Amino acid sequence: MSKKTQTWNFRIANSSNFMAFLKKLKLVDKSVPLELEGNNLFAKVRTPDKSVIKFVDVDLHEILEGDLPANRLKVGILEISKLVDVFKYFGPEEAINLIIESQPYENDLIATSIKFSSSSLNIFIKCADISLLAYIDDNIQKSIHSTEGSEVNFEISRESFQKISSLTGIESNSEELLHFDVQSDGVTVRGNSFQYMIIKGKTANGFTDPKVYTIYKNQFSYIDQENSEIHFHENRILVKSTESDSIIAIGLVEV
Repeated sequence: MSKKTQTWNFRIANSSNFMAFLKKLKLVDKSVPLELEGNNLFAKVRTPDKSVIKFVDVDLHEILEGDLPANRLKVGILEISKLVDVFKYFGPEEAINLIIESQPYENDLIATSIKFSSSSLNIFIKCADISLLAYIDDNIQKSIHSTEGSEVNFEISRESFQKISSLTGIESNSEELLHFDVQSDGVTVRGNSFQYMIIKGKTANGFTDPKVYTIYKNQFSYIDQENSEIHFHENRILVKSTESDSIIAIGLVEV
């Protein structure tokens, strides 16, 4: 017996919020399973080597209007850039609808196709097979992104992120390292060509002894440049945005 197809009709209330959500995921990987559950649209994405895992969540009402499914709806996107590009074909004042077709699978719903439509244009996107994408279990994601047990933590501003991003552009080799030197009087970010003190004359929370935490420079670009909390663990750095529901874990490099 074939499974019954269910259709979900939404109106896109804010395409800018939708694109901002997608672009945060695009920083890490081009393929991603999107998930709708309750009043939330979220995704868990990782790099192929699993050294970076990112979680982004947004209130669905900030993006869509319409009746939501009772079960979790998973939408496999093979190329997220193409999904972002869809919006450039619609006019700024054009009302856009999103139609998702899905089929039940175990306790979830799996999307089979997506259609973006207006009064004059329809764009169709075939969904990817979820089993072919890098899916991260909820419990694994929550464990990796837990701040419990962090050795040191502090707040970092959007402006500091932007400055570090500019400074890393001085260096051309993406395999170069980025060091966070935690001292009793502050925290310094250090590359091969620069040193930038992001905390000066203040001790980071939890500080006991000087320590250096290191990641690859190119991994810094995966982080959302927002006001955030940084938590250093023994084996990873967590950056948790205080502006949005976004958190990223980056594995530390042994040097």
